Amino acid sequence: MWLVSLAPAAAQTATDFSGTWKMDAARSESAHQAVPIGPVTLVIKQTATELSIETRRSDTDKSEIRSEILTYKLDGSESTVAGTDGTPIKSQAHWEGTKLVTGTTRNIDGSTVTTTYVHSLDPKGAEVTIHKTLTVQHGYQFDGAKNSGTGVDVFIKVKAAVAK
Repeated sequence: MWLVSLAPAAAQTATDFSGTWKMDAARSESAHQAVPIGPVTLVIKQTATELSIETRRSDTDKSEIRSEILTYKLDGSESTVAGTDGTPIKSQAHWEGTKLVTGTTRNIDGSTVTTTYVHSLDPKGAEVTIHKTLTVQHGYQFDGAKNSGTGVDVFIKVKAAVAK
């Protein structure tokens, strides 16, 4: 007699993005845009049910570090948190195979701004590549009006310090 397991495909192990990641400025488009951003570090904490991403950044000409933490439920449901200025930020995440797709919606200066980030981890677990799309719903309706942009950023895992 043969026994057959009918375990759902969704039961596969998800990619673990946990760790501290520093932007590789040489290979990241955000570091070379019209108004380049300064150093960026991501601190990612992941459990079986949720993932939080703390983004730490500073302007290239300032030493002040700004930080934002967004938490995503890994079941695809929406979360809402208050941004640093108090405005609500809606966030969602879902898996596409081993890639994690995160999205946010927020209001900036009266316009709805959405982001979609597709995170992928290299086979060695040493680099995260993020394909980014940002869309601003500014209401311009004429031909040629551009309301979105895309880019790719690469982050290198920071090795944990060894305790002595």
